[in-house]
Amino acid sequence: MNSSRNNTVHSAQEAGFVSLFTVIFFTLLITIVTVSFLSIVITEQQQSLNNDLTASALNAAESGIEDAKRVILDYNNLPAGAAKTALYSALTSSQCNALTADPTAQSIGVSSSGSVNGQTNTNEYFTCLTVNLISPNYISSSAANDSVFIPLTAQNNAAYDQIVVSWHLVSASVGASGDGRPTNYAGSATVLPPVNGGASSWSSQGYPAYLRVGLYGYPNSGSFTRSNISDRNRSVFLVPASVGTVSPISFDTVDPLPHQFNTNKSALQAVQCTPTPASVPIGTYACTATLSLPSGAGYLSTANNYFLRVTPLYGSTHFSVSLKNSSSGSTVNLSGVQPIVDVTGRTSNVYRRVQARVVVGNSINLPEFAAETAGSICKNMVVSDGSYFQPNNCP
Repeated sequence: MNSSRNNTVHSAQEAGFVSLFTVIFFTLLITIVTVSFLSIVITEQQQSLNNDLTASALNAAESGIEDAKRVILDYNNLPAGAAKTALYSALTSSQCNALTADPTAQSIGVSSSGSVNGQTNTNEYFTCLTVNLISPNYISSSAANDSVFIPLTAQNNAAYDQIVVSWHLVSASVGASGDGRPTNYAGSATVLPPVNGGASSWSSQGYPAYLRVGLYGYPNSGSFTRSNISDRNRSVFLVPASVGTVSPISFDTVDPLPHQFNTNKSALQAVQCTPTPASVPIGTYACTATLSLPSGAGYLSTANNYFLRVTPLYGSTHFSVSLKNSSSGSTVNLSGVQPIVDVTGRTSNVYRRVQARVVVGNSINLPEFAAETAGSICKNMVVSDGSYFQPNNCP
């Protein structure tokens, strides 16, 4: 009897221990699951908050860029005087608050505190806003057949006699960051792109775009005629090739008589691009051409207002344009052509810094054509004596 009672007691103790262990185990398990769940929820909430603050700080920085654009536009329209001189100092200052403290900038709505919308409860500000009107080059991108017009305005009217054009920005993939890696170059200037599109098109085979570069301008003093303008209107077609010129291409040679009719133009200019397309470093341009201004005292950069028209053909491209003085071998900075805006946006304790190049002016709104049609254009002529001239019998 005693032995049986002892066995019963031991069995009850063992069962109680197992039950207690089970309860403790499941309590710990539930505690761990609960703590893990709460940790995940808190992390997700913090990440969501950080994302919201980051987006808000980026919006504040972009607002600062828009304010800078308005200030630059206002500066361009201001008459010469003390206000314009003071605003120029603010635009060229490296001090964070120089622009927001300028009275002229404040008069067009730029907040002295950098507040984005004047609402203190949103806590959105740009804490540092600087503008540099001087840029070493002009960088942009364009779709096929879309022209970009660039005023060639040198800093302090410095002399230049060459224009350096680089295109096809190498990147890991085709998109906003670049044109991808080139896989083919033309063997000569006479290798023309296929025109049927699709899988056999020029760009789909990895060729960089052709580039049509036009120079035009007018004398900056005295009166000038239509012939003066025509003399300064030159153009060249650049072909991305594995062979070709690496020396400056002269506008005198490629387009010697721009305003005379029935004159043969020079052949396409093959530009020797960087060898071994697949190994071209990311972030560099595959092709570069140096163009020389027309020769003669009348065509000096200091005596003329020059512009450049860059048009990609058979494909889109990213490109860069800079000015050069061949005598000194130095790059000549552009002034007011593509200002560089540097701004830091803040929301709460989150900051986002953005640097952007902006273009402000009418040169970006020039049309591609005076007239364009998918069909034919019929021209009739009426002369002063009232007679009617109709050479092609237009319908």
